[in-house]
Amino acid sequence: MKTPKAILLALAVAAGVLALPGTASAAYSDPLTTTTKQNLVWHATPAAALTALDGALPNVSLNTVVNDTSYDMTGCTSAEKAALPKAPVATKAMCWDADRAGTTTWSPQGITTSGDADDDGKWGDDKIILSGWHGTDALGRYNDARIQAINYDDPAKPSYRMLYLAVPNSTGTSFTAAQAHMGGMAWYGDKIYVTAEGGSSTAIRVFSTKHILQMTDTTSNAIGKTSGGYAAYTYKYAMMQVGYYTYANGACTMESDTAVPCFSSMSLDRSTSPASIVTTEYFSDQSLHGRLYRYPMGTDYLLTGTASEALRSSVGNMQGVLSNNGKWYVAHSSATINGQLWTQTTAKSSSATCASGTTACWAVHPEALTYDWSTGLVWSQSEWSTADCTAKSQTCGRAVFAVPLSSLPA
Repeated sequence: MKTPKAILLALAVAAGVLALPGTASAAYSDPLTTTTKQNLVWHATPAAALTALDGALPNVSLNTVVNDTSYDMTGCTSAEKAALPKAPVATKAMCWDADRAGTTTWSPQGITTSGDADDDGKWGDDKIILSGWHGTDALGRYNDARIQAINYDDPAKPSYRMLYLAVPNSTGTSFTAAQAHMGGMAWYGDKIYVTAEGGSSTAIRVFSTKHILQMTDTTSNAIGKTSGGYAAYTYKYAMMQVGYYTYANGACTMESDTAVPCFSSMSLDRSTSPASIVTTEYFSDQSLHGRLYRYPMGTDYLLTGTASEALRSSVGNMQGVLSNNGKWYVAHSSATINGQLWTQTTAKSSSATCASGTTACWAVHPEALTYDWSTGLVWSQSEWSTADCTAKSQTCGRAVFAVPLSSLPA
């Protein structure tokens, strides 16, 4: 998520404290405070529509997808390494092939792993990392959504396959592109959750590994039923939406921190019973303070829709959120310098420091967070392409990286 106002605010943000004329002074070091809960309403895709598509196309497993990879992850260039956190230091890092590293038509956002999905940290026999991307204006299909499914069975040789996200029509005779910014992702059981779009009544879209379809037309630059079969803009695989959540109070707004929130990021918390999904919202306006919400899981790996916790943070530009064992972690971004990672509770807020005490120690242009409990690693990724970085005279790039949860601020 780009941060257009952050250039003017970078110096203040680097110190972790900001006061604006006419607003109360707020410090990133302020603890969380409680706020009003926001509930969600579930809308299921008709079962008959999913059944019809499953019958019309080959239905494949996610394991099939990640064992049919088409691109290799690479080592990181010096510019991409410069985007990694300074403190805590990344213990794992990998980067994209040149096309994904440099593209301006797609942008990486959310991330989740098989450490979310299953009790043993794998999905079947495979260790999988899912990286969510949204289409940009340059693509001409803004907020179309795809997942880059990384086979991480051998960390020395990761590779991936891309699959499109799609929404069946009511009868299952065709499908359209799912509209989602992909700012956050969570994977639990067969369900994959992604954040939707700002300014919409749709909060979260839900997809299922039980409904991954192999396209029969991989040449048409179209999506849905075509004269040649079924297509998803030449992609081999598409994952179908099984339902979505709307905000109970109507459309969200990114212009107010008291109205309906627009979820900008999301992750799974396996430390609660039942497991839960946590969300946050992003504001480029530093006078607005983003809110954090928790939603417990119900049956069939779906949310109850009733918020169990609602908190407000004074950290600005929140791009990622994570919760584990009662602590909240939020990732801040700046347009010009390293971001910040804060550990927060209702009692305190703390950040790692580096370079003469600055808190600007996290990744450059960081995005979402996810915790793989089976390895103890917190994964994230950086957003800006090499082209974006070069255009702003910055040394940075796109990387997927991990730090130990134990190394995060106490």
